[in-house]
Amino acid sequence: MKVLMLVPDCQMIDRRVLQQARTLVETGAEVTLLAGFECAKAEEYNWQGVQIVRCQFDWDDSRLRRIRARLPDNDRLKTLVNRIWMKVIIRLLSIKPYDTYVLAQAERFSADVIHVHDLPLLKHGAILAKRWGVPLVFDAHEIYYEQETLPPRVRRRLAREERRHVPDTSLFMTVNGAIADHYKMLYGKRPLVLMNCADRPQPGFDATSRADLRAMAGLPTDAQVILYQGWISAERNLTTLVRAAELLPADSYLVMIGYGVHEADLRAIVDGKPWADKVRFLGRVEPDRILSLTAGADVGVIPYQPIDLNHTLCSPNKFFEYVQSGVPIVAHDLVFFREMRERYAVVEVGDLSTPLGMAAAINRLAADTATLKQMRAACLRAADVLNWDTEAKKLLEGYNQMLGRQ
Repeated sequence: MKVLMLVPDCQMIDRRVLQQARTLVETGAEVTLLAGFECAKAEEYNWQGVQIVRCQFDWDDSRLRRIRARLPDNDRLKTLVNRIWMKVIIRLLSIKPYDTYVLAQAERFSADVIHVHDLPLLKHGAILAKRWGVPLVFDAHEIYYEQETLPPRVRRRLAREERRHVPDTSLFMTVNGAIADHYKMLYGKRPLVLMNCADRPQPGFDATSRADLRAMAGLPTDAQVILYQGWISAERNLTTLVRAAELLPADSYLVMIGYGVHEADLRAIVDGKPWADKVRFLGRVEPDRILSLTAGADVGVIPYQPIDLNHTLCSPNKFFEYVQSGVPIVAHDLVFFREMRERYAVVEVGDLSTPLGMAAAINRLAADTATLKQMRAACLRAADVLNWDTEAKKLLEGYNQMLGRQ
């Protein structure tokens, strides 16, 4: 079986995507992963049996190139045609230049299944699946058009595309029960729930974690580490988290693993402050090191706020990485975290909307050594269930049922 995966990630490929691709390869499938179409450079490489193809869109249009080729050798005329095309004609076309580029890259390959990750490429997957007469798999990592950071026009367009193409899917998946219930309300069928669980680490992976994390952060060996790891962006309430560092005890430090343009804003907040050394930025860490470094933390923080429906119902990767690493979690009182607290006792929830509330929730847990010990043990128990081995079985069962229906 040949599987063609499409994912819009132009920087780091989401762990969930790689896990699904690897699982299918392990069962004998041939998986090609087209990952990002606006990458910094085009490249192709093999990762654990998965053929990964990264593309670089030049923002031209193959149809416009054909028109220009027929024009006289006149730069002013070609410039005029470009402007008319980009400002007028393109608005009337349902298939934009980006769409033609994505489809052209995908058509370099053949497939028995089209597997789309996230809504921006669902339209392209549906076109290919219909064109090739193959089943369409759609994995909604989130309720994409419910992100308040997207322009309203883009949100409306993506919502229309989802409504149009979800009925075309042969297998529809999402990341947690709350989002699955939301989609059932919209479309009458509940997607398969495939959680963002991390792989089980090798025994002894955390033997030197505490020392390694503190050495990397330039901290004393007995320092208490409050950890945030993940993408550093403005909508994740990280400004509040950084400001809360001022209110941590003298021996406690906020360590941030990850990268993003918002890091510059966070650094500006602490620069010149008397408490500036309370915050340590470690930058990007390779995926194969993230669990071992995470395990060195005393408390993991997920400060996301209910700024939109997408955040209200989220279940981030880092939650499962904290669990696999045995790190107790502090999170804002959102639907998923409340459920995980009741079911597994691995997370404390509170109001993390202000620096004072954030610091109070962190300090309350960090100072309670008995509760920390209990939560670390609870993480280890939960890790036996909340792991990728469990979710991989669900993925393969979903594929088998889909293929059995074809």
